[in-house]
Amino acid sequence: MDGFINFYKDTGMASNKALERIKKLLRLEKAGFLGTLDPVATGILPVACGWGTRFFPYFEKGAKKYRATIIFGAETDTQDSTGKITATQPTTGITEERLLETMNGFKGEIDQTPPMYSAKKINGKRLYEIARKGGEVERKPKRVVVHSLELDEFNGDTAVFTALVSQGTYIRTLCEDMGRKLGSAAHMGALERTEAHVFRSDGSWTIERLEERRDFQNEWLLPLDFPLGSLPRVAVTEREEKSLLNGRFIFHTGDESGPTRIYTPEGIFIGVGRADHEGKKISPEKIMNRWAF
Repeated sequence: MDGFINFYKDTGMASNKALERIKKLLRLEKAGFLGTLDPVATGILPVACGWGTRFFPYFEKGAKKYRATIIFGAETDTQDSTGKITATQPTTGITEERLLETMNGFKGEIDQTPPMYSAKKINGKRLYEIARKGGEVERKPKRVVVHSLELDEFNGDTAVFTALVSQGTYIRTLCEDMGRKLGSAAHMGALERTEAHVFRSDGSWTIERLEERRDFQNEWLLPLDFPLGSLPRVAVTEREEKSLLNGRFIFHTGDESGPTRIYTPEGIFIGVGRADHEGKKISPEKIMNRWAF
């Protein structure tokens, strides 16, 4: 089974546990997911099956969209509502106008320090593993991009916003940083990821729906080239296909450069090559042997 599932994770389920359930349910030998979601979060968790796992590098840096609740007045050790309160501040000075002004200051390129309660690895250990034992290590700020940040609701002590961000952006940290910028304190409440690259909430599948329609693979299994639409497309002959499959480059006079989708003249997707416009060639990167299936 090769392709992708537009999976929607429910709250209370860790991303790894969700993947384990999917693998067991669908009898998958190899599968992976894109972008860890915290257990408290809901939303899109793209799952790759079989050969799909090999194509993550070509789109894993795509933007992600979130809808989040920010709760003012307190910070927690996890930066969300599951943690212990570590600091409190009055919220009387927070107005919708000041919040909008603050949000505008967080648009574009910003630096974020990864939270201790995160899956990021430092010296081979997950930060949350260190944090759960009461430890803390130095983390270097990382440059991320907030493409857009829109206020959906303002209710005084809480607000709801939608953010379109780059890979590696922590919405929890964004909430805490905005609270501090407002001269108060804040942490994240609910969080939903509504988009991850081309995977969106519309048409997504929960674990319950997959259980009900497990035997109808054509309904929930997306093709291998589904998330690769931004890459140039090139058709090759059968002879060229076999050359790529055997690790040899083929001559190409097109304008493409970089990762390129490769198809047969009949439109069958066979993988990704790397086009070199100046060298007039395409080298193989992830080429499937369709005769072996």
